[in-house]
Amino acid sequence: MVNLEEKINRRCGFCGGDLYVLASYKYPPKGETNFNLEPYWRRLLKCRQCGHSVNQHCFEFNTDFYSNLYSASTYKGQLRSRFQKIMSLPFDSSDNQQRFDFISKFIIELNGSTPSRCLDVGSGLGVFPALLKESNWTCTALEPDPIACNLISELVGVETINTHFMNVNNIGLFDLITFNKVIEHVRNPVSFVKASKKLLPPRGIVYIEVPDGEMALKNNGTESEEFFIEHFDIYSKKSLECLFNMAGFEILLLQNVTEPSGKFTIRGFAKMPENSTIDE
Repeated sequence: MVNLEEKINRRCGFCGGDLYVLASYKYPPKGETNFNLEPYWRRLLKCRQCGHSVNQHCFEFNTDFYSNLYSASTYKGQLRSRFQKIMSLPFDSSDNQQRFDFISKFIIELNGSTPSRCLDVGSGLGVFPALLKESNWTCTALEPDPIACNLISELVGVETINTHFMNVNNIGLFDLITFNKVIEHVRNPVSFVKASKKLLPPRGIVYIEVPDGEMALKNNGTESEEFFIEHFDIYSKKSLECLFNMAGFEILLLQNVTEPSGKFTIRGFAKMPENSTIDE
């Protein structure tokens, strides 16, 4: 039995609020990818102040895990057919097409033109870079999984970088860096987002999109995919705001949205403040 009033001897990493036990699991919930993690144990902690949730467990989802296991077990070796299926979706049913439409309209309204260079971090199947290329945007796809990276090169034809984001060096500057459903998989998200500063010019923009933990909890409970084990953090709008601020960015827009697939999402744009430095 989970004691929902049990106070955890630690604080929220984003706002400093108290954490309590939201749920506890000895077996993977229905729908969660079977990563053959044994013995399985985890619990969800939730912040009383900002609504952020944390997956607490002893498993290490490191770079090697995402490079060698995640795509194979999640997409069951059918990356190519999945890519083609997603690309064939009509606009009204496509999360990716509506994502690009939203981003492009915001950037053009803000700057009056499309970005000269875009870096998509954690490109996965390469659907989002493919949409950028179709609209004549110059995009580089950064993906730690070599299988997915080769697929992007083959099917999309954009520049690819097969490494972890924290390891990149000497790849130039980008007007826009996108993190689409990536940050929730990162153990140290503040350092991760802060690292993008070295790749941005003074007017460069960061776009972050994460699952919306508050809306998922309200509508589907703790066994929805937003809370699955591979997500270290499950964000609220407030905790994503804290993340941007802690990484030293100035927020331009932050909003909740329900995607065509039914996924609950928080998305936002931010820029470096005037006279900001990489080390701040």
